[in-house]
Amino acid sequence: MTQTLTTEPSTEVHTTPEFPADFTVLAAYVTRAHGVSGLSKLHLMSGDGKSLDPMIGKSSGIVALHPDGVNWRRLTLLSLRKQSQPKGAWVARFRENVKRTHAEDVAGWSLFIREKDRAALPDGEFYVDQLIGLKIVSDTGRSFGTLTEVITAPANDVYVTDKDVMVPAVPDFILNIDVENQIMTVRDVPGLLDE
Repeated sequence: MTQTLTTEPSTEVHTTPEFPADFTVLAAYVTRAHGVSGLSKLHLMSGDGKSLDPMIGKSSGIVALHPDGVNWRRLTLLSLRKQSQPKGAWVARFRENVKRTHAEDVAGWSLFIREKDRAALPDGEFYVDQLIGLKIVSDTGRSFGTLTEVITAPANDVYVTDKDVMVPAVPDFILNIDVENQIMTVRDVPGLLDE
């Protein structure tokens, strides 16, 4: 999709406490500018871009928060694509960023969306932010700690806990995910947790 912008977009920066309280879902981080036309590279919190798909073309559907936690601005996502090369990054175009300097200005910022705007997932699928913080326990009752990171790998995701346990995110290991009660039950196999 190509759009021509005839006027300089608004890059108005706001400060808290006016930060919109309903923008609670961390969808992505802007890592850096890409090219010269205002594109940004993103690190998505869900590896496939599903959480941001409903935001494409939605005016003020995204709020970007500066790392200082004070400055923020509204952004309108025009497009989102994954680069084709191995380990390709996600590249976004925002209506407000028409020059490289605009994209550089938001590098390092966090992108938030509303929970109600997030695309619904099929049963048994979860967004990364829904998994972070879950207590991981085995089917034999052992604690593997709290899930702190999800590594996206070519074959499958890997769940990492604060006890440095790495659990492959495959049905052979993951027995149950109970987001409401904040517990993930995994198969207890030798070597998951060094005693």
